[in-house]
Amino acid sequence: MASFDRDLLLDIYDLVVEPDGWPQILERVADSVGARGCIVFDLMEDMSGGQILQAPHLSPNYDPVEVNRYIEAFSAWEIEDQRVFARHSAVGDRIDLIGDEVLAETPEILASRPNSMAMAEFGILHRAGALLSKDEPLRNRFSIQFSRSHGPLGPADQSTLADILPHLAKACEIARPMRQLELGGTLLADALNRLRLGVCLIRSDGAVLVQNDEFRRQLEEVRLFRVSPDGRLSPAHPRDAAWFREMTGAASRHGRFGARPRKEALGADAVDGPALAVEIAPLTSPRVTGERNLEGFLVCSLDTTRSIDLDLDMVEKVLGLTGSESALIELMADGLTNRQIAHERDRSIETVNTQVKGLFAKTSCANRTQLIRKVSSIGANFVRSGSQFG
Repeated sequence: MASFDRDLLLDIYDLVVEPDGWPQILERVADSVGARGCIVFDLMEDMSGGQILQAPHLSPNYDPVEVNRYIEAFSAWEIEDQRVFARHSAVGDRIDLIGDEVLAETPEILASRPNSMAMAEFGILHRAGALLSKDEPLRNRFSIQFSRSHGPLGPADQSTLADILPHLAKACEIARPMRQLELGGTLLADALNRLRLGVCLIRSDGAVLVQNDEFRRQLEEVRLFRVSPDGRLSPAHPRDAAWFREMTGAASRHGRFGARPRKEALGADAVDGPALAVEIAPLTSPRVTGERNLEGFLVCSLDTTRSIDLDLDMVEKVLGLTGSESALIELMADGLTNRQIAHERDRSIETVNTQVKGLFAKTSCANRTQLIRKVSSIGANFVRSGSQFG
């Protein structure tokens, strides 16, 4: 990739600790294809159970007040358009950017719709949308807008954005536990012990910069990784070495699973994967350790055998679970094995095994670790209660 593209990808991953950088990143994404701008939407639920559209991230040339006014005025149209974009991009792992030709039978009909006419007043004639998370499709809905002079989404736009959007998707996913820290001006390195998640910050050569208590515990008890006498992190098993080299190499090697970044985790596709859900992302921001020009990586490791503080209502709603399935996930999130669950529910181990495999199929997960990783991303509290900075 070009150096500009490499710089853009690294800056995208720095959003994990620099959420105030979103407007500038979206501006650069738009500029890469000559677009008018970009917006990331969330489709939320209000107190009465109705759906509301929010725009947490938008290009800096868009006025947030005007965007919110537009959303309020054309909410029904926009939510329906979001459904159409989502329906056309819901299958598989890849991020599918869908042009606005799917929204109406003809360009003339599309242009005559009330929301289209309102957008035209701001110089927006065409747009496209994509799901950045197919595990949680109500969040992180990407939208890009084009002027008349640009025209509708074209093959060249698709090709360029296909190289960028998977990294935005992974940055959004990795950022969720960090966002719960509400860092403000605090360095990430100074806040890691507040996380239930194991976290280790390393240089590109594996040299450990800092690790939190949970990661140290995992090193001692689980031993999936080890630290050499000269302070370098590496996998404990040779079979994992290639994956580790890949993830600590060029930033362009990340994002291979598009809208399901969790599948990039160690052993994600194995029937009997490791109990730790381990993911790695590049980080160069001075907000990590205070060091400028850092060539570092964030190693996140969730121990799925330990109890997780989970918002079951949210998980049940997002995944469309039955009450029985939700209860089963609750026991799994408490760290119980299938045999322990069978004892708890007074069921045979064969019955529980079948139920768990059914959950794997329903949630598109290859193993138990990936299932717990997925539900954690949807509704886990990663911050230890009562923990403070310092």
